[in-house]
Amino acid sequence: MTNLDHAIREALSKEDAEFLDRFEKTTPIGEVMDTFRGRWALLNAFAAIITFAAFGFFVYAMLQIMNTDDLRMTVLWAAAAVTSAFFVGLLKIWFWMEMHRNQVLREVKRLELQVARLAAR
Repeated sequence: MTNLDHAIREALSKEDAEFLDRFEKTTPIGEVMDTFRGRWALLNAFAAIITFAAFGFFVYAMLQIMNTDDLRMTVLWAAAAVTSAFFVGLLKIWFWMEMHRNQVLREVKRLELQVARLAAR
């Protein structure tokens, strides 16, 4: 915590400080689970299922690469494995952006709360 954060904490009432602590005590697992709440919950759940399916296909394609003797089939399975790994990577970036969006929204709401409380005084 920086000096500025410490000064803001001292200026807040005890009630406001307790309210803000609730937002700051999120864990990475909690942030991941927050992506499955709200308006985009169904789409994010679908994307998670697709991610696991694409990873399963990647593992299957890798096993097929190891078990085939034909060069053409090896190249095709390798292309399928690379494509599915790329797809998994894109979906991971999607979830990272969703988590970042939730963090930004949380901070904006925290600032809105502080402005509203200052305006009320």
